[in-house]
Amino acid sequence: MPFRSDAQETAHHYLPADPLSRFIALHGALEASSRWWQDGIPLRLAAITMVTSRGEPTAISAAIRAVDEEMQARIPWYSGISASVRLILSAQLVKYGDTADAFLDEVERMRGLFREVGLRRDDVHEALAVLVLRRVLRGEPADLEVVSRMAAIYEEMKRYHWFLTGPEDFPACAMLVGRPGTPEEIGAGIEAIYQALHRGAGLWQGDPLQTAANVLYLSGLEASEIAERFTLLMQGFRDAGVRMGQREYDELAILCFVAQPIPTIVASVMEFTQRLKAALSWTSQASAFNLAASLAFVRLVGTDVELGALADAKLLLDMQAIVAARAAAAGAAAAS
Repeated sequence: MPFRSDAQETAHHYLPADPLSRFIALHGALEASSRWWQDGIPLRLAAITMVTSRGEPTAISAAIRAVDEEMQARIPWYSGISASVRLILSAQLVKYGDTADAFLDEVERMRGLFREVGLRRDDVHEALAVLVLRRVLRGEPADLEVVSRMAAIYEEMKRYHWFLTGPEDFPACAMLVGRPGTPEEIGAGIEAIYQALHRGAGLWQGDPLQTAANVLYLSGLEASEIAERFTLLMQGFRDAGVRMGQREYDELAILCFVAQPIPTIVASVMEFTQRLKAALSWTSQASAFNLAASLAFVRLVGTDVELGALADAKLLLDMQAIVAARAAAAGAAAAS
């Protein structure tokens, strides 16, 4: 099973008494060391990444900035890995005691394997996939067998949704390599969840639904069971006055793994949403819900590192959303 905990990981993690206060302190430390022109979204995601990490906020911020500078020195200017993505990657490396050189060396090595199995080039999503594989394999280097399995899972996704599947699905394929079953069985299982959510719950088809199905497959539950929990969570938030659209699918997918009654989950997320909006003037409703879902996950899951890795998966999904948004903005600017 992917994302197994070990003694080294648990030594780095703890459950803060108040995840929101911890987040605000970390965000403040990162913001104090940022440039005025830098994007605020990566700061929030980097702070969320480190909520369960030990250490003083200023020391954590300094460590992230140091790794970010090391990454910047090695990543070519023409790379698709933007400063925003680089900062969040740096936070992940600090969180798990990894180094910029070790990670980037592995990215370079893995690119050769990706080409060998026929995966197309994409700097950002290749790097994210390598980050995931370093977690799934607990630091062991991925070999050709692992990458071939990842590519086979990718081809199964394409077989069902060729128009939706692309390099942005590399990280999800990396998450799934540790699941039991053949790539064909995994692909069929994901598709069963996708259709249960689309036909059974009436959710819109598209990339957000495919991403949610990929994550939900990690639960190991039958499609009907996990789709029902997803639908009940969505209805619970709607009853609480939250507008539920496609952009919220990934938050709901992650929250499905929390072994708590749905009213408890909804109440925790709503509490954090209101506190975030009150404490941080820049927080929109959508941003507050996104952050609140992560904070509620931390509170309700505690120090269970194996489940906590799903929060890391959530960060990867957020990172992909940043990449997609930047690409869309650049495309719109070029067309105007």
